[in-house]
Amino acid sequence: MTVAVDKGRCIGCGMCAHAVPGVFQIVENASTVLRPPEAGEANRTADAANGCPVNAIRIQRG
Repeated sequence: MTVAVDKGRCIGCGMCAHAVPGVFQIVENASTVLRPPEAGEANRTADAANGCPVNAIRIQRG
């Protein structure tokens, strides 16, 4: 699973960083991907992407 954040869309609400702190962190008012999600974090990462209020998180499975 590859995760990316569109920093142009991100509003820095922190929902993703709260949901999966090992994968996301807010840096300078925008979410940053720290590392790919581990197997146990895949579902929470997908939930964070689906819950993003501005659809700034993109996930590519593979």
